[in-house]
Amino acid sequence: MRFVYAIAFVGRRFLMIRNEKRGGWEMPGGKVKLGESDDEAIAREFVEEVGREFIALSKEEIPGGAVFTGKLGKKVGKGEMEWRLFDSLPSDLAFPDYEYTEVLCWARGEEAGAKKA
Repeated sequence: MRFVYAIAFVGRRFLMIRNEKRGGWEMPGGKVKLGESDDEAIAREFVEEVGREFIALSKEEIPGGAVFTGKLGKKVGKGEMEWRLFDSLPSDLAFPDYEYTEVLCWARGEEAGAKKA
C-alpha cells in the first residue's frame, strides 16, 4: 500500500509528531486510501494527526510513496498526536535517522527556493 508524509515548515523549523506506538518522533503522514490521490491523502492525514492544514509546496516520489514539503496552515481541529517544531532531528526518532536526513535536506532546499520565487 502506498504512503505519504509531510515536512511542514514554520520559518526554518520543521514539524514532527510524537508516535507513542513507535516510541519516537516522525513526520505526519500515513497510508493512501483506495481511490484517494497523494494530495488528498496528505491533507487528510495532516489534519487528523496535527489538527492543522498543510499547505503543500512540492512533492518528491520515494520508494513506496511520496513526501511533501510545505507550510503549516491554520488550525482546523484537534489533532490526534502531540507535535512540536524542531531545528534539527531529535534523538528519539520513530525510524532510523537516515530515513529523515536526505528528505529533510531536499525539503529545506525546496522551502528556500519557494522563498526566493
